Amino acid sequence: MNRGMLARPLTPSWLYGVSLLALAASAVPAKSEEALPPIEIGADAAPRSDRAKAADAPFRAARPGDALSGPAADNAPTPKSSVTMEGIKILGGPAQASSYKVLDMMPSVIEDSADPYGLSFNRSITVRGVSDFFLARTINGLPIQGIVGGADLFDLDDIGRVDLYRGSIPANQGFGFSNAAGVLDLNLLPPKEKLSGTISQGAGSNGFHRTFARIDSGRLPTGTSFFVSGSITDAEKWKGDGDARRKNVAFGLTQPLGDQLEVSVYGVHNDQKANAYLPLTFVQTQNLAATAFFDYNTAFTGKSGIDASYYAFNRTRYVTNAIFAEIAYRIDPTQSIVLKPYYWRNTGYQETTSGASVRLWPISNYNLGGTIEYKKHLPWDADFALGFWSQSAEPEPPPLHQKLYTVTPIGSLNFSSWSSLATSGTHQFFSPYTQYTQTFDATTVSGGVRLHIESTPHLQYFNAKGLPDVTYSDVWSYLPTPDTNGVAPAVTYSEWLPNLGVRHRLSEEWSANASYSRKVARPDWGPQASSFLGAEAAYLAKGITLASLMGRIRPATVDAVDVGLRYETGDLTIAPTFFGFWTHKKEVLVYDPAVGQNYYQSNAATVGRGFELETSWKATDWLTLTGSATIASETYVANIQAGSSSVMQIGGKQTPYTPRYQAKLAATYHRDGFEITPVVRFNSTRYGLADNSQAVSPYAIVDVNASYEFGTKLGLTPMTVSAGVTNLFDHRYISAISVNETNLSSTSYYVGAPRTIFAGVTASF
Repeated sequence: MNRGMLARPLTPSWLYGVSLLALAASAVPAKSEEALPPIEIGADAAPRSDRAKAADAPFRAARPGDALSGPAADNAPTPKSSVTMEGIKILGGPAQASSYKVLDMMPSVIEDSADPYGLSFNRSITVRGVSDFFLARTINGLPIQGIVGGADLFDLDDIGRVDLYRGSIPANQGFGFSNAAGVLDLNLLPPKEKLSGTISQGAGSNGFHRTFARIDSGRLPTGTSFFVSGSITDAEKWKGDGDARRKNVAFGLTQPLGDQLEVSVYGVHNDQKANAYLPLTFVQTQNLAATAFFDYNTAFTGKSGIDASYYAFNRTRYVTNAIFAEIAYRIDPTQSIVLKPYYWRNTGYQETTSGASVRLWPISNYNLGGTIEYKKHLPWDADFALGFWSQSAEPEPPPLHQKLYTVTPIGSLNFSSWSSLATSGTHQFFSPYTQYTQTFDATTVSGGVRLHIESTPHLQYFNAKGLPDVTYSDVWSYLPTPDTNGVAPAVTYSEWLPNLGVRHRLSEEWSANASYSRKVARPDWGPQASSFLGAEAAYLAKGITLASLMGRIRPATVDAVDVGLRYETGDLTIAPTFFGFWTHKKEVLVYDPAVGQNYYQSNAATVGRGFELETSWKATDWLTLTGSATIASETYVANIQAGSSSVMQIGGKQTPYTPRYQAKLAATYHRDGFEITPVVRFNSTRYGLADNSQAVSPYAIVDVNASYEFGTKLGLTPMTVSAGVTNLFDHRYISAISVNETNLSSTSYYVGAPRTIFAGVTASF
């Protein structure tokens, strides 16, 4: 098999050198740290020195007693929740590799992974019952990552704050392929004002170990500041054979050019690979005591069909490089222009069992795009923003080429055939937007609109029978013939995405808000194409070509409404919210008996409603509580027509994977450098199928994290030892369900990881 596309492994020698320097520096007397502010793109941007002071609070270092997460404490009408650096440290776990894990305390969020450290690609998250397939994942507001290549780019140690929009979204947020599930935005921790460094070392169950280091230059005489960070993380699977490994290097640089212009550049290299976990069938979930440790085969039998399920043939690797910039020009104290270009490149492969064969999907894709935004602060206490986002992406999904292999008696792979071969155009997005915000004494009103224009690529499949085992670039010399029925033309869709919100301050402590926005959900072209290619004759017998099958799916839209209150004092925050949403042209996977196949179609509608409570309370000087609760439902409006001769009886049924009840509570006790945080999470019954069969039992999980800072007590810089355990009571439960809420036909279930113990030490200067 060709592995030439993959980057060379990163050697760890540089990282250990940095680690030794940082540890040596830990003997230096402690110095205070001051975070460099992010580029301020508001029209009322203050001079650099003032902005630096204002930016300390959002990106201050994790402090015992901080709430883990909570509603944003600003006057924006759009409800937003944020995870603090204290929350990132505790909820992110010892690997600090998964942005999904830090959302664990938020209402209406289910985060699940087959792996306790967040290193597995078998992970999922739903927001108000909508899967991460429809979640906009951004970094500093930019949709850098593509669809395929789902690993997080940055270590969480480099993140200053994580924001989540669950409901309505302003026009200048939520760029990307889809935002129907909301927006997950990572705010990078920029270079710091003073020379500083951090080194951490962790270890834990299942052979887990991680080394992380970061050095900040501080503000140099030229005005330049930069940071460099890196990590190496390894862990074995908790069942079966196989492991996961992640290598990450990142940098950030800021440079003021005069009083009006500032340039920031960030880059990252991430190399991550992992063996997959075997999911269970629903029948197997009924006896987890006997089936929880079922996994892929760990030995060869000499029988090709059985050996295709060998663990080493079920693995994924992504090698990702990304670079982006923020170029901010302050025209005058009331107006500014910010340009943010970005480039993302991902290569790698996926190997999976496919019947009695092994399927290889070589991956090579990229994103190229950027935003430009003009902001103006008006004399009547109003802010106006006008911007434009554009992006080009190639090529996956659908896959351009995949190959099938059989397993020889000695355990090697033997080329069988090409399973697909295609050419694709460029997937393009164009999106102008505007937002206007006006403050009238105690009332803030904000409204805007974004035009979302999406041009899908032209797709042409080829007859691959008899082609040899060569690379994608070389196969064209064998002159494969086009499949005249396997072509899908480029299609352009457009949707207006308006938003409107109001927040009124009732008193110093109380405020009320209401907001509306329209969101968009992208279709899933990959499975649609795979379904056609796997049964082309059956489709053609019913007069269905790839073009007509693709025409049965289109972007869905969601109308979301939030109405809530916020009570906030110095020690207590309470934010109750009622929400509702209506999904139109919802994509569902159905079985068409006339064809004898499953495929997607955009002919469903759902309605969702619920209540969320988000709260944090600094009960005493040594005890802080963070909690949330959710009561919610999303149901299908009517039964669904499946093909030409069948109806699925799901009207009024709860959508799959959506619990009606959730409750989460964390209690942080901190005193004299010691800190301990138990976290409890409860999810009620979920369903694997849309007819509300295959019920998954409710579960409650307890995690505990503890740390002790001892460096300053010895007259040194801060040094902290930490330890923790996830799934404290070793409960057997189903965590991730392999399908999202659109899958109506079949479901696979992943077992939650058993009790996992870890510890670490961190030093900084």
